[in-house]
Amino acid sequence: MYKKGYAKHITIMAGSTADEARLFMGEGPMFSVEEQKIFAQRTVGDAVPYLKEEDKKYYEEFKRVCRFKEPGLIETEFIDELMFRVPMLKQLDEQSAWGKTYSYYWSYPGSNPDVGAAHSVELIFVFDVRCVGTSSAFNGTNIPDEIFDTVQQMWTNFARCGNPSTDKVEWKPYSAGEQNVLDIAGPDDIRIKRDLLVDQYKAVLPLVDYYQFMDKYFTPAYMFDILAAREQKS
Repeated sequence: MYKKGYAKHITIMAGSTADEARLFMGEGPMFSVEEQKIFAQRTVGDAVPYLKEEDKKYYEEFKRVCRFKEPGLIETEFIDELMFRVPMLKQLDEQSAWGKTYSYYWSYPGSNPDVGAAHSVELIFVFDVRCVGTSSAFNGTNIPDEIFDTVQQMWTNFARCGNPSTDKVEWKPYSAGEQNVLDIAGPDDIRIKRDLLVDQYKAVLPLVDYYQFMDKYFTPAYMFDILAAREQKS
């Protein structure tokens, strides 16, 4: 749809968080980082052997350029990229040929260090649900007014006139040729970064068609095994 220009009249803002998948790895039992790494290693480890031989080199390249070098965190990042960030950027790549698009990367974490900046962490700011966040395992009390006020203004500006820039932050449009991404990293660190994690993006882009295939390995069955192991240790 986007590639053919069917949505060319729409200005799009889209983004992802730095630790998307951690929300889904043990949301109920609240896995520790070590348990999350086990989950991710098993998920990716079971899926990668089924990649086509000519595509396995892309996963090897991803491991080489990944921002993490620790087993378990590499696989977690791969899930984040394959299932969230890279498909979103591919959408913007195609849409940007027809109209303006804006992209953000939310790296400011919640107050639970084991979860980081997980899926949905930004919603507490966008929709003003700070009262819920103080009891949330994912957002906790990491809700500074500086980020809240800036995000509220940017999202409101986008809704009002299609341009999320503010007096303090120039949010440059994203395009396939100029990958401007607004990194929301902290109260005093909200700025455009060009080609953010671009090497990871290039490594994962040829694999995005495996999205649905990968999703079937993201299963609660692994969760039950990890919980059983936890019980045996206690």
